[in-house]
Amino acid sequence: MSNMDDAEDGAIAPLARRTGDIVDNAADHLDSATVVTDPELEPEVRDALVRAAGNLVPYRGPVPAPTMPPGGARGCGFLAGVCLVLAVMGAASGSPALASTMLMFAGTGLLISLLGRPGAGEIAAAHAPITQHRRYVLPSSDIDAEHWNLWKRAVDARNRIAGAEVVSGGQIDSVQIAEVLPQRLWDIAERLARLAEVRARHKEILGDISPDDPDIAAAVARQRRAQDLAVADVARRVADLEEFADLVSAADLAVRKETIVRQLNALDDTHADLLAGIGDTIPDADLSERLANDATVLIDQARKALKEANDAALTLVLLDGEDTADPGE
Repeated sequence: MSNMDDAEDGAIAPLARRTGDIVDNAADHLDSATVVTDPELEPEVRDALVRAAGNLVPYRGPVPAPTMPPGGARGCGFLAGVCLVLAVMGAASGSPALASTMLMFAGTGLLISLLGRPGAGEIAAAHAPITQHRRYVLPSSDIDAEHWNLWKRAVDARNRIAGAEVVSGGQIDSVQIAEVLPQRLWDIAERLARLAEVRARHKEILGDISPDDPDIAAAVARQRRAQDLAVADVARRVADLEEFADLVSAADLAVRKETIVRQLNALDDTHADLLAGIGDTIPDADLSERLANDATVLIDQARKALKEANDAALTLVLLDGEDTADPGE
């Protein structure tokens, strides 16, 4: 299994947050080693899993029994019990002042203990690594080292898409991307984790028996063929994500160039004034027209690039629907 030595620093963050029709914080960076959660989980459960990253159970690991979250009021409950015993002893020994004082302390301690008990939300959050096992993947431990490059490529593509200005600015259908991209990333992570699990189980079963042994070679070859097909499927998904990232990057660059030319075009009057004061030098009368033509060309390029990226985004959404309809693919 892989423990990433070259993991970048960072923390998990949603692709985006919707504000009206614009998506904010799309440029949040996702680290390759950060836990990946099933997008179908409730947001508070996903947040709890992210916070509990150090207590997550490996995808193929044994699941321990859930434990209660630590309660800061347990000591108050114990002291309340001690005070109650002292109150009874004080009453029995004919010391009503001691009894009433201890009884008051016992009541206060009991109240604090009840108020300090963890709520249902805290308990659910503490139990999330157990109850939601296999609905999260910790790449650094759940993905085989030889497949890490595939996963890294997927995360890099995701970050390129999320960091594009045309996505954060809503020029590409960023709301749909914000909903679909986490699902695409989860599909890849889960498939790689399942593949690592079955490969590890394969090795455990074989033990010291050679996979080329004639009595088992056929079964081993059949199962390895299935594993190869699974890797090829993941590679296709990663390539699709990278292709979309390339389109988004091209649209981003085209829009930035268009913006630059528009800003340069806005300086035409200033440059015309400069030329008018040059005496015998013939002013460049074509300057304004040529800048305007450059702007028109780049605007057309930007529109074309945005259209291609939006068409690809729609394809990404349709593919996501197909995957949801056929989870056993």
